[in-house]
Amino acid sequence: MHSARIQQFVRRLQRPSIQGDHVYISSKYTSRLFICEQEEVNKMIESYQKIDDKYALFEQMFLTIFLEQEVEMAFSFGLENLNEQQLKVEQKFRTHVGKFQRFITGIIDMLSKGVESSDQIVEILRIVGRQHGNVRTMSFTAEKWLIFKNVLLDLLCKDANEKVCGTWNKLISFMISEIKDSYLEHVRHARSSSCPQINSYRFIASRSKRLRSRKHSESANKLGRIESGKALDG
Repeated sequence: MHSARIQQFVRRLQRPSIQGDHVYISSKYTSRLFICEQEEVNKMIESYQKIDDKYALFEQMFLTIFLEQEVEMAFSFGLENLNEQQLKVEQKFRTHVGKFQRFITGIIDMLSKGVESSDQIVEILRIVGRQHGNVRTMSFTAEKWLIFKNVLLDLLCKDANEKVCGTWNKLISFMISEIKDSYLEHVRHARSSSCPQINSYRFIASRSKRLRSRKHSESANKLGRIESGKALDG
């Protein structure tokens, strides 16, 4: 879910827009808006920073998803038929957990530094969405995004109060909406680009239909002239 390109964005990122005592992140793609009081964002950031073993938290998230909530995801990553202990030592699994940890930590770091523009945060989320579009073995449905969100929130809110959980919910919901929108856009584009013959067929079929219609019209006109001539001869 993470890449060198995302890492570059994280390093270059400015902070999200801060107006008065609120933090804003807006998307020009979906028109969605994350808005929250600065104090609430600060408390959310503090709650994340207090997590001693962030890798363990995200490891548990993917274990829950792969083994309990959505086994199909494990198959898509080539991690099917592995139990918990096998997954924990499997390099592909460990790499994925590590990448996700760096992704979330990067977003939190951006929020903690404060900024003039939020565009780059949105761009990072949309890169992640396009990366999911490259997974050919599974479709990321609305149900899968909801499972992911619920499992992640359960872990992040385990020791947090209600206000902090509410802020996490706002942020994760905004992030998923951007990732999902970018994912769907990428899938639609990939399907249309990979099937040029379909567009070609549609053009040919449409052209053939117009030709048949024109020929039918010409034949009808010709028949009408013949019938008219016979009537005059009679």
